[in-house]
Amino acid sequence: MKSLYVKFVMMTLGIMILSFFIAFVVSNAYYQFNLKDSNDEKNTVIAAEIAEFIEGNPDVQIEDYLSTVAASGYQMYLADGEAHKSFFGADFNDHNLSSNVVKSVLNGETYHGMANFEAEIFVTGFFANELTNTIGVPVNHDGTAYALFIRPDINLLFNEMHLLFGILFMLTVLLSIVLVFISAHFLIKPVAKLSEATKLLAAGDYSVHDLDTNRQDELGELSSNFARMSRQIEYNDKIQKDFISNISHDIQSPLSSIKGYNKLLNKPLTAAERTEYTETVDFEIDRLSTMTEQLLVLSSIDHEDYLLRKESYNLKEQLERLIKVYEWKINEKGLMLSHKLQDTEIMADKALMNTVWDNLLSNAVKYNGDAGSIDIEMTRYKAHTVIRISDTGEGIDTVSIDKIFDRFYRVDTARTSSVSGTGLGLSIVKKILELHNGSINVRSSENGTVFTVRLPVDTAE
Repeated sequence: MKSLYVKFVMMTLGIMILSFFIAFVVSNAYYQFNLKDSNDEKNTVIAAEIAEFIEGNPDVQIEDYLSTVAASGYQMYLADGEAHKSFFGADFNDHNLSSNVVKSVLNGETYHGMANFEAEIFVTGFFANELTNTIGVPVNHDGTAYALFIRPDINLLFNEMHLLFGILFMLTVLLSIVLVFISAHFLIKPVAKLSEATKLLAAGDYSVHDLDTNRQDELGELSSNFARMSRQIEYNDKIQKDFISNISHDIQSPLSSIKGYNKLLNKPLTAAERTEYTETVDFEIDRLSTMTEQLLVLSSIDHEDYLLRKESYNLKEQLERLIKVYEWKINEKGLMLSHKLQDTEIMADKALMNTVWDNLLSNAVKYNGDAGSIDIEMTRYKAHTVIRISDTGEGIDTVSIDKIFDRFYRVDTARTSSVSGTGLGLSIVKKILELHNGSINVRSSENGTVFTVRLPVDTAE
């Protein structure tokens, strides 16, 4: 995956290279179609003026005059029909010049070597220090015909190239600015989409779409995470709404019962009826108490700064006491309970761990069928202990098994249709175990469910 930083660097370098290339092509075209002919024409005029001066002043020493002109920034070659050759100014890198060219100039023709110089990439021809890249004019002096070839010195050419280099620089800058704006648009576009999606999410619209989740960079990863977050928030919102609906019903039901039986208790009743109604009121009060307890526990352990009150205690004894508390419920449903526990000292928050075992054992009783069985097994290892609580009740479907530890979630099957609950118990269990660096997992089938708790011993022994 290419990072956004690498993409930005590569895009910037690409813009610079592309801008320079476009400016290069434009400048080359400008040279080939404008500057090249203009340069040829200008130097032709200069060469003609030099020839005119020499022919108009027969007393001047041609070699001395040409040396003076060359000193002002020109390279020259003088030839006659007798194979006499003279060079003035800086030397040419390439002296190859066709004899036919010299003859044509001696015969009165003008040689346009600059305009006809081979069109090479960019302006290399402009600086080619070759005899073929010159202007040739005929000169008659003291009765002798000469062919004079002239071109500007390289230093003079650099001064004349200021305009071309200026155009090249300005084009590079302007193209870079334009391309940076275009690339910035494509870089900012996914961020703008995320910003719009954030506004929709804040307004309660979870239908996040058109995000660039397929990008292989940080923005693609951010978009994917945002889409997942949106789905999770939508799911949590649905679960909370369902929870409010369920908890409202669960609270309203015992309150209605308490209110109804309270009215009945104010009427003349037999001793048996009064006892029955009182027990029902007590039962409903217990239900309300359990719900508020769970909400308080969850609210308490949700705080990151929750302080565990750890102490060293015997886990076997804690589980045995809890089993005795549930003995009457187990007998009432005709369940069979077996347990295999080892003496194990652990360092943990005793009250919170009691909540864990209470929730798991309560579920095993509630969701078990009549005449079913419950098995509790504890195995001690060197650094941790494993507790398995299994029941023979109706199993949990594969869709729900991944969600049962989510807050407010209740399995919508026959397993829960006849059993009251808040959907908070297992989320509380998982949170408490995480606070103790422990874990819990579940395995379920149509023959029953097994909860496995893995807990560090962390003893003070």
